[in-house]
Amino acid sequence: MRQKIASITQWFSLPTVCILCHHNHPKPVAICEKCAILFQRLENPCRYCNRPLPNNDFLLCGECLRNRPAFDRVITKYHFEGPLRTLLHEFKYLNALYLRTFLVQLMLESYDEELAHADCIIPIPLHKQRIRQRGFNQAAELAKLLAQKLHIPYDTKICKKITNTLPQVGLGADERRKNLRHSFIAKTAPYRYVLLVDDLITTGSTANEVSLVLKKQGVKRVDIWCCARAS
Repeated sequence: MRQKIASITQWFSLPTVCILCHHNHPKPVAICEKCAILFQRLENPCRYCNRPLPNNDFLLCGECLRNRPAFDRVITKYHFEGPLRTLLHEFKYLNALYLRTFLVQLMLESYDEELAHADCIIPIPLHKQRIRQRGFNQAAELAKLLAQKLHIPYDTKICKKITNTLPQVGLGADERRKNLRHSFIAKTAPYRYVLLVDDLITTGSTANEVSLVLKKQGVKRVDIWCCARAS
């Protein structure tokens, strides 16, 4: 059987142009290897929220020691800094959906055997008015592709955002928590272990609120899977 051609650049043996440095490179991905190595990796992350710690003598950050989050862990290998910050901004706010495949590849770098036991992948819900404004839910775009690649069920109906809250950007941690309180609802869940997908985790307020409503409906474990972690 003839091998399926993955892209027009492969069909014509054309080089790919890196969207960061604008130089040609041989691989059919949006970012060249020289630019990809500029992404900052997390070191010594907190076992729950993935916030970087001073050294590996610590397992938990101070915030998680005081108030353990409703989710069980955050899965990502990268800081929300440098070129990756630029890419996520373009993906989320400038409709750069062509970056989805590359961002999912980054997320898959943090794949481990535990993830294979997940019952479902759920994107962080957006309110319907926000989806109309933006045109898409960036978390849903990442979650759909992850579900396809990993052959894990994908569910957007079990959890909804019912309040069109203020944007979280610019709010402090306490303000974010108050802003999101009672803004999500969930149905009774047939799942024990859920992967909750988003592009970015900042304070973790959104992930925590969604995890709370899912666990109230019977979910036992919620892991947050994202592209990057803001410091």
